[in-house]
Amino acid sequence: MSNQPHIAKAYMLLGCPFCFKFMLFMTEAGLLDQIELVSLDHSSPEYGQVKAQLEKQAGRAVSFPTVEIEPGVLLSDTKALIEHYRAQQGLGDRALPVLDFYEQGLFQNVVNLYKENMSLKEQLKAQ
Repeated sequence: MSNQPHIAKAYMLLGCPFCFKFMLFMTEAGLLDQIELVSLDHSSPEYGQVKAQLEKQAGRAVSFPTVEIEPGVLLSDTKALIEHYRAQQGLGDRALPVLDFYEQGLFQNVVNLYKENMSLKEQLKAQ
């Protein structure tokens, strides 16, 4: 048995606003050096293989970011990941101004555009 602490492995999708939000949190909280980042690109052959491997390990569909927070334990929800690391590190509700700025501005715009896009796709299907 190894005495080495587990290094969490974070699977991040390039261009993903949720992955950026998680990375922004980890950076601003001073925790980025506690995880290993694995960058994935939708267009790479490895993307499908890694996603399938993660889903097999999780026993369910995964989204990004997905972090192996403990050996064999995967967590995929950005909000849950941030809450996990806030609790683990005793950060509580400590303000993180850059993350707050992103969440209230650019991130909210991206979420709104995503919702609008999904709504338009549903309207097109119905025609």
